[in-house]
Amino acid sequence: MMLAKSNTPTPFPRVLVVDDDDAIMRAVSRVLGSDESIQIVGHTTHAQAGLAMAASLKPDVVLMDIHMHGLDPFLACKQITESTGGHSRILFYTGFPKDNYLDRCLAVGAAGIVSKHSESLRNLAFAIRHVAAGNTYFSPELDKRLVEREDGATSSRLATLSDREIGVLRELSLGRTQSEIADALDISERTVNKTVGDLKIKLEVQTINEMLIFAVNEGLVHPELQFVDRQKKDD
Repeated sequence: MMLAKSNTPTPFPRVLVVDDDDAIMRAVSRVLGSDESIQIVGHTTHAQAGLAMAASLKPDVVLMDIHMHGLDPFLACKQITESTGGHSRILFYTGFPKDNYLDRCLAVGAAGIVSKHSESLRNLAFAIRHVAAGNTYFSPELDKRLVEREDGATSSRLATLSDREIGVLRELSLGRTQSEIADALDISERTVNKTVGDLKIKLEVQTINEMLIFAVNEGLVHPELQFVDRQKKDD
């Protein structure tokens, strides 16, 4: 999902790397530092340290891992944006891309998410230059999960699901049959069956097993861990 470029694109963005895996942090910093169009101004393995460094150095881009100990990375994103007066753009970097992360990324105004598994370091360098120029960047595997909702907002597939669809999906992930789901949610089996069909279309999956994998990956078995701004409607 590309946004219009800023009026003053940065040809040589200054980058801060924040990743709690020391080996990855150093490798990424070294490779990006060898790119003549990127300047690495610092790196750290701790979110709080990254926040302090960003406030001091005011880099153009903060490349930040999502799975880190300490300060929640999405909260860190908001605080970095505030402490740098909006100068530093946050590009998340993760090996566990989820729809839930897409929604949190959009909610805090981050510049995008790069997948550690599907993107080469060369593509990572392109993503950094791209967001430094005022655009957003999501790895192709993530970009295709973004949809435009009826209200015009952009969100993940997860955020477009209704409360009923989330309920059915959660019950399926707990191993319940359609008859048991109907009893648990006080709806008819016909409604359950229709909802399952709607879920397959929205999630672009073919089988119940694929739906279950999605539910587990997105933490639907543990709803207290979720952060989604879903549409409040029942289909």
